[in-house]
Amino acid sequence: MTTHHAHMMRLLGKIDCARVAVLVVEDNDASRRLVIELLRATGFENVNFARDAEDAIAQMQGHNPDILLLDWNLPGISGLDLVRHIRAAAHKDDPRFSNPDIPIVMLTARQRARDVTAARNAGVNAFVVKPFSTTALLRAVCGSLTRKRRFVASQAYTGPDRRRRRAETYPGLLQRAEDQIILAPPQLTKASSIALDGLRDSLKSGGRVAARDVERKVRDMVAAERKTQELRLDLMERAAQSLNAYIGLFGREADAEVVDVHLDALIRLNEVPYGQEALANGIVRHLDTLVAKRTEGRKSLA
Repeated sequence: MTTHHAHMMRLLGKIDCARVAVLVVEDNDASRRLVIELLRATGFENVNFARDAEDAIAQMQGHNPDILLLDWNLPGISGLDLVRHIRAAAHKDDPRFSNPDIPIVMLTARQRARDVTAARNAGVNAFVVKPFSTTALLRAVCGSLTRKRRFVASQAYTGPDRRRRRAETYPGLLQRAEDQIILAPPQLTKASSIALDGLRDSLKSGGRVAARDVERKVRDMVAAERKTQELRLDLMERAAQSLNAYIGLFGREADAEVVDVHLDALIRLNEVPYGQEALANGIVRHLDTLVAKRTEGRKSLA
């Protein structure tokens, strides 16, 4: 398992994704749907969205989200100004923002140093540059939720403490079997089911199960889960990169059908069962072929 995937899975293991309330504020339909599908595919179930700052403010009054993901270039009030309004509520009560220290992740195509600095100074927790990978998005979300910094409210700056802190005690891979089970899909993979059924049948028949057999089967089961999760994350990231590349090339001229195919693929990849690597790879190859054909068609018309 690659280091960045292991790190992300460790972060996801610290979050009850199904209970986290996420508000995505993005006016571009394709980008918004991509973010939402990636979050849902990873286990976030309570995901709402807004197309502009005004809609976001109204929704924040109706229910208090746990984290906010917003685009910089929103129509009307910009994403950056919305961050400033939210953080300002730490100094003066504003009924629109009951949680001025809410974690905020900024999504933007801006990547100049001064833009990153402006976002940080406004009080964002994380900054994700478009086009982003699945790993980059989830790292920002998970990091903002699990590594909550002390909130600073001063005349010069309001937002999460930006000073460096000591690294976590353990930055390595997962070590406990239960860590992997938490991160696995809701249903156990086929290999896991077989392993558990074997132990169950042995006990029902009155047989004894040696400790070393239990340890070996659990170890094999965890290895299978890790392999499945790693494959799923790799292919989902490739699918997300394919869609990002397509949107980046065609912009607002992007074909809704192509976007839908990618989103359907992300959903299917999240549900691919253990042992179906060929099927999963075929899904991604189809996306690559589809984008390549649309790109060639555009070039021929130029």
